[in-house]
Parts: sequence; C-alpha cells; structure tokens
Amino acid sequence: ISPIIGEASTWGKGAYKAFNGRIFSFESSCAYTFCHHCVESGGDFNIEIKRNSNSDFEKIAVKIDNNEVSIFGDNIVVNEKSVQIPYDNKLIHIKKYGEHYVLKSRRGILSLMWDKNKLSLALHKQYPTCGLCGNFNSTPGDNINEHIARSKIPGDCPKAVSKNYEVCEDGVQHCDKIIGTYFEKCRKVAAFSTHYRMICVDDYCRNRDKNATCDTYSELSRLCTSDGPGIYESWRDDLDVTCGKPTCPEKHIYKECGPSNPATCSDVAPFQDSECVNGCICPEGYLLDDIGRKGQCVLKAECPCDLHGKIYQSGEVRGGPCGSQCTCQDAKWSCTEALCPGRCKVEGNSITTFDGVKYHHPGNCHYLAIYDKDWSVSVELRPCASGQSGTCLNSVTLHLNSSVSVDKYVFDRNGTITSNKIKHKSRYDYSDGVYVFKPSSSYLQVETNFGVKMQIQIAPAMQLYVSLPPNDFTETVGLCGSFNNRVEDDLMSSQNILEKTPQTFADSWEMMPCPKGNPSSCISIEKEIFAENHCGIFLDSPGPFASCHPIVNVKPYYEECKRYTCTCKNSKDCLCTIFGNYVKACAEKEVYMVGWRTGLCDSSCPSNLVFKYNIKACNKTCRSLSERYRSCDIEGVPFDGCTCPDGMYQNNEGNCVPKSQCDCYVSGEVMKPGKLININNNKCICRDGIFLCQTPINLAQQNCSGGAEYVDCRNPRAQGRVDGKCGTWSMPGFDENLPCKAGCYCPVGMVRNSKGNCVFPEDCPCSFGGSEYDQGSVTLVGCNKCTCIKGSWSCTQNECQTVCHIYGEGHVRSFDGKSYSFDGLCQYSFVEDYCGRENGTFRILTESIPCCEDGLTCSRKIIVSFQDQNVVLHDGKVTASKITESKECGFNGNTYSVHTVGLYLILKFSNGITIIWDKNTRVSAILDPRWHGKVCGLCGNNNGDLKDDFITRHSTEAIGALEFGNSWKTSQKCSDTLQQNFPCDSNPYCKTWAVQKCEIIRDSIFKECHHKVDPEAYLEACIEEACACDTQGKYLGFCTAVAMYAEACSAVGVCVTWRKPDLCPVFCDYYNEPGECSWRYEPCGTVTTKTCRDKVIGQKFSAVLEGCYAKCPDNAPYLDENLMKCVTLSECSCFYNDIIPAGGVIQDNCGRTCYCIAGELECSGEYLLFT
Repeated sequence: ISPIIGEASTWGKGAYKAFNGRIFSFESSCAYTFCHHCVESGGDFNIEIKRNSNSDFEKIAVKIDNNEVSIFGDNIVVNEKSVQIPYDNKLIHIKKYGEHYVLKSRRGILSLMWDKNKLSLALHKQYPTCGLCGNFNSTPGDNINEHIARSKIPGDCPKAVSKNYEVCEDGVQHCDKIIGTYFEKCRKVAAFSTHYRMICVDDYCRNRDKNATCDTYSELSRLCTSDGPGIYESWRDDLDVTCGKPTCPEKHIYKECGPSNPATCSDVAPFQDSECVNGCICPEGYLLDDIGRKGQCVLKAECPCDLHGKIYQSGEVRGGPCGSQCTCQDAKWSCTEALCPGRCKVEGNSITTFDGVKYHHPGNCHYLAIYDKDWSVSVELRPCASGQSGTCLNSVTLHLNSSVSVDKYVFDRNGTITSNKIKHKSRYDYSDGVYVFKPSSSYLQVETNFGVKMQIQIAPAMQLYVSLPPNDFTETVGLCGSFNNRVEDDLMSSQNILEKTPQTFADSWEMMPCPKGNPSSCISIEKEIFAENHCGIFLDSPGPFASCHPIVNVKPYYEECKRYTCTCKNSKDCLCTIFGNYVKACAEKEVYMVGWRTGLCDSSCPSNLVFKYNIKACNKTCRSLSERYRSCDIEGVPFDGCTCPDGMYQNNEGNCVPKSQCDCYVSGEVMKPGKLININNNKCICRDGIFLCQTPINLAQQNCSGGAEYVDCRNPRAQGRVDGKCGTWSMPGFDENLPCKAGCYCPVGMVRNSKGNCVFPEDCPCSFGGSEYDQGSVTLVGCNKCTCIKGSWSCTQNECQTVCHIYGEGHVRSFDGKSYSFDGLCQYSFVEDYCGRENGTFRILTESIPCCEDGLTCSRKIIVSFQDQNVVLHDGKVTASKITESKECGFNGNTYSVHTVGLYLILKFSNGITIIWDKNTRVSAILDPRWHGKVCGLCGNNNGDLKDDFITRHSTEAIGALEFGNSWKTSQKCSDTLQQNFPCDSNPYCKTWAVQKCEIIRDSIFKECHHKVDPEAYLEACIEEACACDTQGKYLGFCTAVAMYAEACSAVGVCVTWRKPDLCPVFCDYYNEPGECSWRYEPCGTVTTKTCRDKVIGQKFSAVLEGCYAKCPDNAPYLDENLMKCVTLSECSCFYNDIIPAGGVIQDNCGRTCYCIAGELECSGEYLLFT
C-alpha cells in the first residue's frame, strides 16, 4: 500500500533491471553490490548478492537499520542467529508470500522480494543509490561494462562483461506471441516490453529450448500481479509454453495470482496487505489450517480452535467461566451465557465496582456502598490507626429493610459483630435473613437467604468482598456501582448524575457531613526501601505468583504494593495484604496458589485448627448440615487461614467438632447448647460484667446556628441523632440505636447543606464535578441534558457516541473505558465489524512506525478499508487507493470528507465513523450509537461492559493485553509479540525525571479539570512516554500524553492553556506571510472561517481542538486546507493523493482526465468532491 518510488530487479541467468529502466544481462559467480544507499559513511541500507555457477543465489546479504541479514537459500540468519519465518523485530519483518520471501523495513523505506534466482527491491523513499540497481537518472548509461565493474565487490574474481544478445527467428516468434498475448498490457511491463522480449529471445536462441524462457515469463507474471487478476494468470496453460506448474501439496492448487494473506482457521477474512502473489493455495471453500494439522486445507466446519496454547478439535466442548459451555464451531468458540456473580471489593481505600471499575478514595466518613430497596451495605473509611498513613476500612454495616424495622449488623475491624444491640466476638448470629460465621481465623462469612454473600477479611487488614447472584440485583447504586455489565453508569452519584471522577462520585455517597480524608504517603525511607525490596517478589518469574502472571496482570498489584507497603509501620502486614489481594484476584479466575505465605507471611494456627490455602466457606458449619443456604449457589472465591481440619465442622460457638457433636437447628432455634440473651429494646451493652446504658453527657446548653436545635440528653426520651446532608437524605440513617450525644442537630426532616444550614431536602442544590447547582440549573453530561429538580438530577437518556484512542507507545483506551498498553510489531485491527466472520463493511488498521535504532514508536500508519477503497493516513498525509478487485471507476466523493481542525486531521465517513489524527502517533475513532456492540478489535466490543473488552478474534476472553493484541494482527505472516518492553523498563534511570515532568497533569494548571476528568490513567501513560528521555526533544510522546489530557478537559468544558515557549510549543506564525497576522494558536479552537472543502462555516465538522486557526480577510475569504492559505474560491486547490493547484490537470486511477475547479475535481463531465 506504500507508494513505490522505484523498483530494481534481477532474475534468471543474470538479467537486471535498474531504477532508471535500463535492462542488461551478465553471468558471474562473483559478489556484487546490488544496491547501496550512497553516502560517505553508513547509509540506511546495503544489499549484496552472489550467484553460484547455476546462476541461483548462493548468498544475499542485507544491512538495514542496524540489522544484518544473511540469506543462504531457505536458511536466513539475522544478526548472526538463524531465525524461523515469519520473523519480526522492532525494525524489520521477514515473511513468506506464496513462492517467495519478503523483507520489509518497518520504517517504510524499502521492501525486498527474493526466491532462488529472482530478487526485486522496491524503494518507498527517494535515496541516492549505487550498485547494479543504478540511480534514478543516468546510471547505468551506455557503458554497461563499466557499471558492472564498479558494482563488483573487490576480490580475486574474474571480471564479467555484459552479454551480446542473440537473435533467431523462432525465438522472436515464440517470445512475441507469449509476451504479446499475456504480459504486454500490464502496467509495469508495457513501457519495457521490447527489452524483456530481447532477454526472452536471447534465452531461447542460446539454448534452443523453450524451457530457457521460463524465468523471464515468471518475472513478467510477478510484475503483472500489481494490476490484480488478469489474462497473464493463464500463461502456463498455453500449448506453446513448456514451463510446468509447480507441484502443490495435497488439496492445494497453484495460482499465479492468489491472495497475499490466504484465509486461515485463525483468520477467516484477512486483510490483503499487498498485491496478489503466485503460489499454492487452498481451493475455494477451504481454509488453511494454521492451528492443528498445520499447512493442510480444511473446510471451515473442520477447523480446530486454540485456547492458551491447547488445541481443540471441531465440535469439542470445554468448560467456560461460571458454568458456561464453549464449543469449537466454524473456526471460533461459541459459548453459552456465563452467569458469573458480581463481586465488589473494598480493599482499604481501593474500591472495585461490580462492573470492574477500580478507583481509590481517601475517605473519612460512612459511605453507602450498595443500596437496594430491601437491603444495603455501608462502609466506614477512616484515617488509618497510628503507624500507618492513608485510609483504612474501619467497619462494615449490613442493613435489612423491612416494613416493620431495620435490622442492622455491624462488623468491626477487630472482628466484633454488633446486632440486636449486643456485641459478641466469638458468637455467631442468625436471624430470618442472615447467617454469620467464621470459616477461618482471618475471615467472617455473611450469608443471606436472598443470595447476597459477604466475605469480610479481618486480618491483617479489614477488607470487604460482596458477591451478588447474576441478573438479580441489577439496579443497585452506591460506591460499588450497579451490577448490570454497563460500565458507563458505574459513577452514578447519589443525585442521579454521572460524575466524571471517582472522588466527586464517592463524596456524593457520604452518609453524613464529614471532613475530607488524607491521601497516603510513605512514612519513612526505611519503609520505602522495604517496599522496593520485597514487592519485587510479585514479578519474579520463578516466584510464588508466577503461575498467575498470564491470567491476571501483576503490574498494577506491584505498583500498589510499593505505594501501600511504605505507608505502614508494620510493613509486613501491609505487604501480605497486597499479596493476598493478588491471590484472591487469581482465585476469581480459578487459579489457586499455595505456598506463597512461606517466609514473610507465615501463619501459625491454634492447636485445634489447621492452616489451609484454599478454604471454601460453603458447607463447613454445623448449621449447613441442617439448612441449605441460597448463597451457597454463588460460587465463592476461596481464601486462606486457620480452619477446622477435614471432617470437622464449626458449631455455633465457633469450635471445631465432629459431625456427631453438632447442634441442630429448627426455624432459627438452636436445640442445644447455648443461650441467646435478649435485652429487648434497652440500649445497653455488656462490658466488664455490668450493663452500661448511657454515655456521660455534656449538660452545658449551647446556642445553635443555621436553623439547628439543641438536643439535651437529660430527657429520658432523647435519642441519638446524626445529621443528614444534602444529596444523601434518602439513604438509610444511622440514628436507630446510637447512644445520645448532646449537641446541635437539624430538626427532624431537615438536612444540612454545604454551608452548614438546615434546609428541607427538596430545597437542596445539586452537585456535579465538585460544584453546586441551584434548582432548575441545566448541565450537559456527554450528549445528555441534566436538570436539577428538588436536589436531584433528572437526565435525558440519549445514546451517545463512543470514543477509542491509541497514542504513544501503544496506550489504548477502549470504547468501554478499559486502559491498557500494547505496541506489537505487526499491523493490527483497531476497529472492524468482521469480528471473525467472512463478511463485514469496514476495517480500521493500525501499525506503529519506529524512527530510530531502538525502535521507539514515533508515528502510526492507519489504513481505513471501506467500500471500494483503502484510505491511508501516513507521513502526515491522507492518500486513497482503489481496491484492485473493484470494477467501479473513480472515488465516491460522498464516502468520506477530510478536514483540518487545529493540529489535527479529521476524517468523517458516511457510515457513522469519525477518525481524529494528530499526524503522529495519536488516533481516535469515534462511533455513532448505531455501532453499539457491533464492532471488535484493539478498541474492544463497544457494548458498555468493561469486563469483556479483551475478546479475541476467536470469541474467547484473552488472558492479558499480549494475547488480546496478538489475536487482532491482520496477518498470520507476522509473528506474535512475546514480550513488551516499554520505555520505563528500558530506561529505569529516566523514571524519576519522567514522574517529575508529568506532574504537570496533577499540577494546579489543570486544577479546574481534576474533578471532571480523572488524571490517573493519563499520568501513567505520560510517565511511560517521558521515560524515553534520551530522545527527549526529538520525539513528541510526552507532549502527546499531556495534550490528550488537555483535550479530555476541553471536552468537559475546561480549557487549559498549558503549552509554553519551552514546553511543547506550537508555532503558528510559520503560516503567516511577512507582515500578516491571520494565523494564531488556540488551546480550544474550532473552525471559524469558510474552507475550500466546506463552503459554509463548520458545515461538515466543528470540533473543539487545539492548534493553529486562521481568520481569513474579506478579499480571500476561503481557507485552503491543502496549502494552509487564505484564498478566493477560484484559487482553491484540490487533493487526489497529492495537492493539485487550482486549474491543474491529473489522470485518475481509471485514466480519466480531471480538472481542479474551485476546490472540486471534475472528471469526464462528472463532479467528484475532492477528498
């Protein structure tokens, strides 16, 4: 698809064609420079060849981009190591296409094709060259012998001279007929057909043998493939031709023009990335098996499937997640619905919602974590106890709402359970709906008769895990979000508006007015060193966690470990907490790890208990023998700790007893032993052998402000009170059974607003993004309008566009909001609608282009394949080429339009897809709502569910970014990426500098935006980009990362002017003529002038993007986006794979003559809107 600047080749017994079209022949077994980048030192490439006495290649040596490649027949050596084909590294690809091999530069400078006696070099950029290939003008000239001698590599090898061509009548007759019938009309042959005839006649006459012409015919056939299928394909079938067809393995057939990427079991509809090729292919209706019986042709229904390296035959069934069944069918997996439980985690200040959104919140309050009309769960986050900085989980409360009363179960961080006003640490509680027991020394298990299950870790730190049965509770709200597999509504605030950042979202679920929490920080250098040294165990390839590395990405846990462990006085407990969190995450994916506690996290048990790594809570208690609990139907995630030995059960006292000594239970009554003390409604707790019924009270009368009233606890009917606050007044209260505490409280039925005044709930303002809005205020959230009504937001429910982007070293944010990094060596499907099927309507493909020795990505090549054309975004330009097979002539001008908006090019396609490209590494794809759930590729499936974004081309869930990314490569002729090295791994010495440089994103300059766009993901990507610090200044990775955050801020209405003369400057003055001032930089601009493409301002596209904007004067009112100049309409230029000046004439792909008139191309009487 890259345009070819020049092509030089050699074939047969020593025929050569130079870049300037000169064709000559000589035979020699000496070594020659075939083509060399002619500069004084180094050069980008050098190709040397040596033929043997049969004129086949004995050796081809290639030096390109610091890679040395030596080719000896089928043995290929790269940098002194023998390699398997396909071979790929950061700078070169080597593949096999049909009968021949191809080496391509990933920088896009050249491609080299060869087989046993044929070699062709295509240059994609202009170079001064020397060697047998000559240069692009007068070399070689008339003195061919001198040219041959200059190209010879010095050595004691006899000098060779150019052939004198022999001629004979039957040779002329034979060659004229075959070349005239089959090859002469081909585009690449027509201009040189006389020379090719001369070589052909010489071959024939010298040997008096038709077979001697085969090499030349084969070369001509190769040249013809660039035109697509044609009459040349049948040249071997001519009765006058004696060149047999190559023999093919079983079922394969030989084709002169077959697909460059044949359909295979792993990709049934591959993208054709080059012209057709000759070789053995599977007949129509068959696919090449590249999974099981490699290399055989099979029917689609016979294709095997692959899962994590294990091969399954067609029709074979395997177990999928959560009881689903997956069948290998028609070259991909077909699975029954996986009914997985939802799982919300509160691990200190780290919270993961049911739909998989993970965020941190440094809270200092009671928060509503899950709210359902019949039950709810609240959590108390507080500053950690002395010796640890940051936020810890202090207590968990389960509320059961009934028409009569609210039952409450409070679980404290020390393991104490409070229910029915009694505290008891070793006893276990049971009511009509809830059963609490302690399956291990470190955990409490709470089971309910409506299917909700809670696992509460007590040691070494309190953590909460709540499991919901699938499809039962899909409309819960709170810190845990709603379990509906729609990630976009997880940050729904208590006031019914989608918040943009976790902090403002979590603040909205505070259950009372509270002070702000403090973020955590390292408490000493010693602890920092401890964390640095011990967290590395996570990454050890032979370490205790290695078995789970392919399943659960360990890197976030490693980073969290370093961050969290150094905040603790008792570093070991905190370290073991994070280790345990990773182990639990692996257990969720059914990978169970043992032995990881040995050493640092050893655990000893009392004499009657044993330590186990994978305890399942179900059916381990005496009660479970009598009464089966519904939550046992939810598959629990195993945990570790001290538990009863096998065959023993836990009774109501928490002791391990054999089955014979278990209590029995009927209708909630314990038949033996133990009594429950009931103190009715007396608000007392038992302590030190006496009941204490009131806390000491302060008798001093107080003056209350803001409409509050004083509560005096001397009144025997005075109850404990807690003020509600605006935004949380509809949450379950805390005032049912608290001891009375004298003070100022709002009158019953009123709540506090942010100014501390008591108001009625319906008079509350609404909050969003850290700001308050009065009644009737309207704000936009995405494409929806939200109105503040009685203290809560009411929003329209429009389906919005979705965005996916990739930038820098492969930082991707999917349509559903999953952020990951993948920068493989191949071309990949960014977005497509084929999704493992043969039929689709579009593909958007991406390939990273390296720009220096270490293969750093500094640009991206994008191909949009839509209708009958490929639109290519590369080298700062948009070019389009017709797909060869298309019979229609010309481009359909309504297919897409191109617009320059600031620094960006925007392509708007007629199928509801928009591309934004910064001409470097950043590409965004924006989809209209009609594409919901209908696409796939690196951008995910756009169905709103974060958890299933890593679905591969074969409809399975990938383990991690590597497996996922590899599955979306566009050709099986490119090898899988086996490991990724990002700049911070390669240049660890740059990390401190990078962190400091990227702090701008968290700095006060972006302060207004922090409440509206969470900076964390952008900060991480920025640090990774800035770690390429040895190339700082040359490449734009850091600037692109900051610009991405600034653009996200601009999209929510916060415009930030962050660029400075010494920080990623943009020079718009370049476009101003001397003395002119039409152009200026805008951080959040839009097109405000008429353009040659859009005769009306903003008719096609008006986006808010940074960059250079023109204000055109009245005497030149149109902006010509090709020339970046203000012009009159008649001076408007056109674009057809290059700029065409006004009045210019070109020939289009169909040979029609086209004129550029007022910015539009007019071809043969038809108008084509220029694109």
